[in-house]
Order: sequence, then C-alpha cells, then structure tokens
Amino acid sequence: MAGRRVVVALMAPVALCLTLSSAVSALDWPVAQPVVTETFGEDQGDSFHNGIDLGGGAQPVHPVLPGELVFRYDEGSDYSSVPRGTGSFVAIQHAQDLLTLYYHLSKGSLGAETDSVTPHDTIGTIGDTGHATGAHLHLAFYDEQSSSFENPLSILPPVVDRQRPVIRRVFLSVGDTLVPLSADSAAAGPGPVVAAGRYQVLAQVYDPRQDVAYNWPMAPYSIQVSLDGKEIRAIVFDSLRVKDGRSVLGSTDMGLDGVYRSDGLVELGSVELRSGESRLDIGVRDYAGNVAAFESTITIR
Repeated sequence: MAGRRVVVALMAPVALCLTLSSAVSALDWPVAQPVVTETFGEDQGDSFHNGIDLGGGAQPVHPVLPGELVFRYDEGSDYSSVPRGTGSFVAIQHAQDLLTLYYHLSKGSLGAETDSVTPHDTIGTIGDTGHATGAHLHLAFYDEQSSSFENPLSILPPVVDRQRPVIRRVFLSVGDTLVPLSADSAAAGPGPVVAAGRYQVLAQVYDPRQDVAYNWPMAPYSIQVSLDGKEIRAIVFDSLRVKDGRSVLGSTDMGLDGVYRSDGLVELGSVELRSGESRLDIGVRDYAGNVAAFESTITIR
C-alpha cells in the first residue's frame, strides 16, 4: 500500500477545494442510514471542520466509490506517522485524483487488507476511536490534483431536511458596542437609529440538525449579506484551501478568525452607513435548498 504518500497528504494543513467530473455521479453514502451530526466548515476551535460527521450507531462503513485501498490503520498499531486524533481509519484512492478518508472506525473492525474495494465491501464499522466524542464517522474528500478538500454534502446524494436555517441575534458592531437589529415587520415597529459610520455586521447563523428535537447547530451551506442591494459578503462552505500557510474558505481569503467569533456570532462583513435609511438583507441556505431570510431597515443620522 502507498502509505507514505497518503499520510503526507493527510498531514497537510486543512485545505479544501475539489473538482469532480461527471464520472463520480455514482457516489453513494458510506452507511445505510446517514445521520449528519456535523457539517463541513464548522468551527473546531483551531480549524475548520474538514469533512462531515455521520452518526446513526455502529453501522458498517462502505466506500463511496470503487477504488484502491491505499492505507488502513487500526488504533494501537505501531505507525508513528499517522495524524493524531483520527483513530482507526481507511484511505481509498479513486479516479479523478479523489482520495476519500474514513476516520474513527471501531478498533478491530477494519476489513481485509486488499488492493481494490467496491461499495459492496465493508471497510469498517462506525466507532469512537481517536479524538471522538461519541461514536461517529468522519468522512473527508481530498482532491490530490488541487491539494484541497471539498464538502461531501456538495456531491453526495441529498438527505431529507425540511428545516430552514436559523438567523438570530443580528447586530451592528462598532468597537465594543453592539446595536441589535430586528427584522422588518409591523409588530417590530421602527428599526434602530444609529450614527453614520462604519460598522461590522454580526449574527448567529446556523443550520439545525434535522433528527433531534433540541437545538444542535451546524454550519449552513452559504450566507449572503447585502446592503441596499449591494453584496457585502458571501460565505460558502463548499471547500477549503491553503493560502499563506492558513486554511481559507473556497475562493475567498477568509480564515477561521474571519468567519467565527468566540461568542458564537459569525462575521458578516463591514458596512459604511450614511445619513438616511439603509436596508440590510441576510440570506442563508442549507444543503437541501432550504432558505432563511432576514431584512432590517436602519435609520442613520
């Protein structure tokens, strides 16, 4: 197995951006009952989440496409170059320079050490090895040609999701001052009155987990923000790449600290407010196409 090449790729800085041809349209989920518990691009404290997490119990795991089994590691084996935290995992090489990675497999569950695998083969069972809180599968797609990852939810078959994303706690920020914004409605009354100047737009924005009754926030697919019809920021959680030694989202230069704040708010861009009225619009979309919108009229003096 080409273990050295794969481990080098795995230990590269988190970077994601993948170009797949129509030849991978046959991609399927690696488990029979996919339960998405974390989405791509979430704040992991020191990095973006470079894949998706799937729960659903100790299900058998299968390759998403036919390919070559290029690396397998069972937790506790003597292999010092394995990235920390992955637990028992498998790496599979596919056509189009696509590498798929399956982390946190149950110890001792890995399938046979063979050269080629198909979606009919079992490569392991969902487990909690490595740095895992509860049993889940971390699934990542790595594009070797562009040295980047892509969001699996962008190309895997859609899952049922009828819940809209959530937009809450929208603020204009200047220095340490937060000015709350309310959505336009007859019940809300007139919007805020602020002094002219430059402000940061902040909001709590997330996609709720579909299968639980309590609040479990996940990253959405995209966020668009505009002022008076002009876009001021677009955040798309589709891919990550490395620029100047740090991971950034897609074709933007936004790193982790340019998207997430420690208080749970998301950075939604900077606006210059001049005397009169301005309208702020925020639109959020999830992977199933559900959309949430926020509109607020701001009076500036």
